[in-house]
Amino acid sequence: MKPLLLMVPLMALLLASTSLNAQQAPVENWPLDLVDPGHTDVPADLMLPMPCGAAMAFQKVDVPVDVNDPLADRRVRLGQSLDQTGYSDYLRPAFLRGAFGDPGEGGGDEARTETSHYFIARYELTKGQYRALQGDCSPHSRADRLTKGGLSWFEGVSLAQTYSSWLYANAADALPRAGGVPGFVRLPTGVEWEYATRGGARIDATRFSGLTFFAGQEDQDMGDFALYLTPGGRGRLGAIGLRKPNPLGLYDVYGNAEELMLDVFRLNAFGRSGGQLGGIVTRGGSVLSSAQEIYSAQRTEYPPFNPATGDAQAGETFGVRLVLASHITTTDAKIRKIRDRWLALAAAPADTDNDIDPVTRLSVMIEAETDPRRELALSVLQLEFRRSRDRTQTALQQSARATLLAGAVFVQTLNASEERINEKVGRVRQIVALPLTVDNREMINRQIQSHLDQLEQMRGGQSTNLLSYRAALETLSADMPATVRDVAYRVLREELVLSGQVDLLLTLDRFWRDLEIYRAAPDINPEKLLLVVLD
Repeated sequence: MKPLLLMVPLMALLLASTSLNAQQAPVENWPLDLVDPGHTDVPADLMLPMPCGAAMAFQKVDVPVDVNDPLADRRVRLGQSLDQTGYSDYLRPAFLRGAFGDPGEGGGDEARTETSHYFIARYELTKGQYRALQGDCSPHSRADRLTKGGLSWFEGVSLAQTYSSWLYANAADALPRAGGVPGFVRLPTGVEWEYATRGGARIDATRFSGLTFFAGQEDQDMGDFALYLTPGGRGRLGAIGLRKPNPLGLYDVYGNAEELMLDVFRLNAFGRSGGQLGGIVTRGGSVLSSAQEIYSAQRTEYPPFNPATGDAQAGETFGVRLVLASHITTTDAKIRKIRDRWLALAAAPADTDNDIDPVTRLSVMIEAETDPRRELALSVLQLEFRRSRDRTQTALQQSARATLLAGAVFVQTLNASEERINEKVGRVRQIVALPLTVDNREMINRQIQSHLDQLEQMRGGQSTNLLSYRAALETLSADMPATVRDVAYRVLREELVLSGQVDLLLTLDRFWRDLEIYRAAPDINPEKLLLVVLD
């Protein structure tokens, strides 16, 4: 019996070795047409490997912030002003920051840009990618390009876990890093999804708030970008990448599968999230949605469990689009930086004329208080003061950004008005140079007077715009702290670079130059100020 008993572990070892070798055997990479069909136009920003030779394409989503400040984030207005669905989709402020793009990323001590970023899958998860994550490495086919439906929220979370574990074990170096730590895969939050769907920083800010990213473009409609319910349509999930991408290069954010979100449903209580947490959320509509039912702010709530069976709710059109994220406190150094920045913001400013800041005064009172009830009341009051300070700081940043943008527009307006004035002056000179006769004298005089009247109106308008321009300069130089002004300029500049608004970027830089001149001589007279603008 002993030889036979010895054979059992030997056979087990041999089988394990054979299995391991099979797993380590090289696999054929899938063709790009299956995992990134849009590569022929623009390649994906990031390609990550998957089991069985598959891959997943991701797009970079820039979120312009002051990355040197670990507490800085971007305030965006999401939702839509539609009364019919206001309980779900109404306008609301949201705050966002990308997981990647830390200061010094790449080896330097300072941030390379004013842009944080995260990554979101370029396409919805396909049947082939789903199969690969299940360990099914059978030969790929065209059917593997079809979007995977029938998923539950729990399965979406599990798929993200499976993919993250595989990447950590097999391709950790391919993952983007934050603080030297590799990121991980998860479902997107509603804010991440909607910001990316609208086009993020890549779309003109004036179009960001539209119902759809193509709203207002007469030559574009839903059929250009989405698989949705049409007369005679089959209502089945289609292949990825059959329609045009959004401004970030994302496909099928509208229609095809309705995409599961990480966060749960909450009502919109007139611009803020309601207190009750509800069921699971899908975004973007599906092949069963009409064109009117699909827009960037649209959200649909479902119960997480099927009431009839108790099983996890898994609709036929439920799909997923994954994101790459990172935890925040990646290193001890980053934790210290976050803590120091928080304490700096929470601490009182330097005393001015012996006027002690209320937060400092409250801190002293809390330390000295022996009654637990009064201590709690004072702590609540201190929290409200700090919240008020944070809201004020956010409002200052928004105001500085808006004033800088207005100043850049005034640069364009004043230069354009000067060109029109010069053209009008040239026209008057041409008329004055005409030979006068008895027959044309009266007509020429009327033309000259008409042009002179128009010229006076144009100069009046220019004078008004110059007055507004001075007001913008005065606001930024006198009412805005230098740190707020400088950060707002750098972040706005990055926004314009990302959205490709070259002309406005140039005029913003000219306005910033004029601001430095004005700060040195705030009593500059209107004539010299106009020359500064036109220079």
